[in-house]
Amino acid sequence: MKITKLQFENFRNYENYSYVFPSDKNLIVLTGENGKGKTNFLEGIYMLSLGRSFRNSKLESLVKWECPHMRCTGEIEDDENEKHILEVFYSSSPKRKNLKKNDVNMKNSDYIGNFTTVLFHPEDLNMLYLSPSLRRKYMDIILSQSDKRYLHALMQYRKLIKQRSALLKEIHEIQRGRNIGDEKSLNSALDAWDKQLPEYGSEIIKKRLKFIESLNGKATEIYQDISKGDEVVEVKYVSRIKEISEYANMLLDRRYKDIRDEKTSIGPHIDDIKFLINGIDLVEFASRGEVRTLLLAVKISEIEYLRERTKKHPVLLLDDVFSELDFGRQTHLLNAISGCQAIITTTDVEKLEKLAKSKADIEFVEMA
Repeated sequence: MKITKLQFENFRNYENYSYVFPSDKNLIVLTGENGKGKTNFLEGIYMLSLGRSFRNSKLESLVKWECPHMRCTGEIEDDENEKHILEVFYSSSPKRKNLKKNDVNMKNSDYIGNFTTVLFHPEDLNMLYLSPSLRRKYMDIILSQSDKRYLHALMQYRKLIKQRSALLKEIHEIQRGRNIGDEKSLNSALDAWDKQLPEYGSEIIKKRLKFIESLNGKATEIYQDISKGDEVVEVKYVSRIKEISEYANMLLDRRYKDIRDEKTSIGPHIDDIKFLINGIDLVEFASRGEVRTLLLAVKISEIEYLRERTKKHPVLLLDDVFSELDFGRQTHLLNAISGCQAIITTTDVEKLEKLAKSKADIEFVEMA
């Protein structure tokens, strides 16, 4: 899979911009000083893949200043050489978002998966160190692109969690005398939500566990290949739900606590993953080099997972990551992404040119 044409209209710093990707080059290197729009270029491609920004930006912030709307359009060619046009449109007044494939409007659930991407970004390190929400997001993005059933379960689950939270709050307000209502009927409604929640939550957990199992085998092999050592990498799924069969009972047991706290205290929306090397928690004990090697191994595993699951090569978006890697890791990464189209941003052209000597399929593009 590759992107062959790209167009931006009022997107970030781009007013009217188009780029045709060279058909004989798999590696596109965007060069230029900071502030020239290199990361915005990658962000636009990512938008075409997932209908959202990797910067967690509000859609309004993607629209060029004083413009009424923005549009990202891309021509995508799959591994069977079939082409289709994807479009993400957002109007700030009135607020409206449209996703299209070949000029046909699509729902999020149908749109995601048409164009798979893997993002390498300096802030990926935050995924290891900071909030569990970043690690859940990491799993959700990979699985949503490769498994429609997972995406459906995730969207339904999020909807139910939001509705359940509103119901918990309403019951709590009645119990505290701040509101008038029929607590008994509200608890009956809660019973109905609590029958549906384990159905979708269990599906999410099972598919995450299967993904983690796949990741563990791949990551250890890749890590050892990079480090030339015998370290064992383990990615561990952390959940309060130890047995899926107990999910519904645990919800019932925690109902009083959930009403008091006005939120659901168990489920995939609060689960986490841990990264270990030789059984030791990476975040607490690993060196900077070990962390970077593990992250590289995990991201390369992600590429291989998507290749296997979708039977397609994802497009790779690498935002200034080569500056974070030594020459050996850079070389390993370039070898690992062979066969995939990769769009790379850098301010250090010299470093990439050294690597490019052995790579005839690299195109350098100066961002003015």
